[in-house]
Amino acid sequence: MSIFSNLSYKSRKKKLEIFYDLVSPDKNTKVLDVGAEVDFSGKRGLQLIDGYQWRSSLTAVNLSDQHCAKISEKYPEMTVQVGDACNLPFPDKSFDIIYSNAVIEHVGDFEAQKKMAEEIMRVGKSWYITTPNRWYPFEFHLRLPFITWLPFHGYKIFRKLICYNHAKRRYGFGSDTSNLQLMSASDLRKCFPESEIIKPRVTFMAETLVAYGKSE
Repeated sequence: MSIFSNLSYKSRKKKLEIFYDLVSPDKNTKVLDVGAEVDFSGKRGLQLIDGYQWRSSLTAVNLSDQHCAKISEKYPEMTVQVGDACNLPFPDKSFDIIYSNAVIEHVGDFEAQKKMAEEIMRVGKSWYITTPNRWYPFEFHLRLPFITWLPFHGYKIFRKLICYNHAKRRYGFGSDTSNLQLMSASDLRKCFPESEIIKPRVTFMAETLVAYGKSE
């Protein structure tokens, strides 16, 4: 395992540990995982749905019908639905807790991020939303140092010139077409104004950010 993969694994594990400590779910807790995916890395529990004990009370939503099909195939006891994180197909306060790991930075610009946050707070009685910390001095999508410190999201220029292929584990020229707008703690607080912003870390500073809150 590379140092980057190891760090990513430890970070995800820590985020899940904090989630379980804060939420303490049981078999009656209705949970929605926004942007859920199946983990095929062999590290059981890296994704919430892979290690969750009560999958019959867990609902997964993903924009991709392919991801939804893979979840349904692996975990037929789960409820799975194709849906947009910025327009969730559920009534108000349908779930006790909404979990979403590293999705909000992929939905578009800041207005789209605020829309996703509004939908999460509408549908959930509480929420646990994670996103990479923009100010961490290493960008894990591109695997390059310091570029996220550029003003005005200048790292997006690099994404038009060079990309990192995670499957082949090598850099290449050409545009990375994935939608990415990294967030700071201030950005996340603006999206979830009444939430606690948690800064988990496994190195010298927080690699990731978490918004944890409850509706009044």
